[in-house]
Amino acid sequence: MQNNKVQSSDADVTFQSSDNVDFRLHKRYLEFATGGFPPANTPSSLGEIVRLSESSTTLDILFQFVYPQRHPSLDKLGFEELLKVAEAAEKYEVFGALTATHLMLRCVSKFLHSHSKQVLQFACVHRVAPLVERLAPIMMDTPLSKIKSALILCPSYFVEWVSTLDH
Repeated sequence: MQNNKVQSSDADVTFQSSDNVDFRLHKRYLEFATGGFPPANTPSSLGEIVRLSESSTTLDILFQFVYPQRHPSLDKLGFEELLKVAEAAEKYEVFGALTATHLMLRCVSKFLHSHSKQVLQFACVHRVAPLVERLAPIMMDTPLSKIKSALILCPSYFVEWVSTLDH
């Protein structure tokens, strides 16, 4: 179900999801709430549609973080949905969504335990140190051979990880 704010009739930019759902947004809000979209005064063709690779479900949640309103609750999202929103937040630098998804990944115990390798991969790819720190004690018994592909993405995390395991 799409939020009315991301379907504004007076919007000046249209994004289309991978499943062909259009999202009409205001450039001025994108400019202030993100780092991954051009400034509001950037010229664009009338009626231009910007195609994005994410699904409408992911974009609907993500774009709600762009507007000056109460942000959506992520509590009911499953791990895969949350990770998709987190990846999109990183890609488009949607600041509110970055904070919310990082917090959910760091604080929801069931995700940390049941999807620890995926969370570690995300944390290393996007350089989210608090997530790596949170995972270290949880994954203490995981052989380094099983997680080195994630840790190698950021050597400084690898050093910290090994130091944590020594204590």
